[in-house]
Amino acid sequence: MAQKVITVNINVYEQTVTNRHSAYEIKDVNKYLDEGWVIKQCLQATTTSANWTNVTFILEK
Repeated sequence: MAQKVITVNINVYEQTVTNRHSAYEIKDVNKYLDEGWVIKQCLQATTTSANWTNVTFILEK
């Protein structure tokens, strides 16, 4: 079984946004899902900057 690991950095505090609730579509992950990969695990971690978060997707096919 093949695996891929994709890490995405998301700015969770955009200065220009008045509504602090946001949804993000991650095109690279969507591309792999369209190719038949499935998300085996999703890990979220904060960074040293309070404005950013990391999301790591472990994909399997």
